[in-house]
Amino acid sequence: DAVQNMLISYAGEKRFPDKIKPYSPPPPPPASQVEDTTQEKTQDELIEESNALQQKSFMKNAQISSLVATALVAFGISTNNHDSVSLMASFALAGLAGYQVVWGVAPALHSPLMAVTNAISGMTAIGGMLLLAEGGGSSGGAHWMGAIATVLSFINISGGFFVSGKM
Repeated sequence: DAVQNMLISYAGEKRFPDKIKPYSPPPPPPASQVEDTTQEKTQDELIEESNALQQKSFMKNAQISSLVATALVAFGISTNNHDSVSLMASFALAGLAGYQVVWGVAPALHSPLMAVTNAISGMTAIGGMLLLAEGGGSSGGAHWMGAIATVLSFINISGGFFVSGKM
C-alpha cells in the first residue's frame, strides 16, 4: 500500500511500482541437506539462563553505582564547601533517576519522552545563558558551569532535531 503512488526513476526511465518485479527470496535448500540441530531447552535451563542474565545486569548496575558513589565521596573529601557537596549529590541523584527512567521506557513512548527531554534541555540552555549573562568575570565556577550547560544543552537539542528529522 505504501508504494502504490510512487514514481521510481531507474536509468532515466520512469517506472511505476506495477512495472517492477517484486523481490522473491531464494528457495530453501532441499530437505535432505537440512539438519535439525536445534535443541529444546528445559524449563530449568531457561530459568537458570534468565537468572544469570539478570544477575549480570544487576552486577553491572551495582558496579556503576559504586563508582559514582566513590566519586561523590572523593569529591566531598576534596572540597570544603558544603553547598558544592549538596549540589553535586543532587546532580548525581537526578542523573541516576534519569538513567533509570530513560532505559525503563517502552519503545512506544520514546518520541514523547524525547520531546520532554528536549524541552528540559531548552530550559537548561536558557539557564546556562542567564548564568553567562550575569557577569562576575570568566573566572567564576558559575560562569564555566553555565557555559558547559549551554553547550551540552544545544548539542542535545540539535541532536534531537536531527533524529526527529530522520523519523
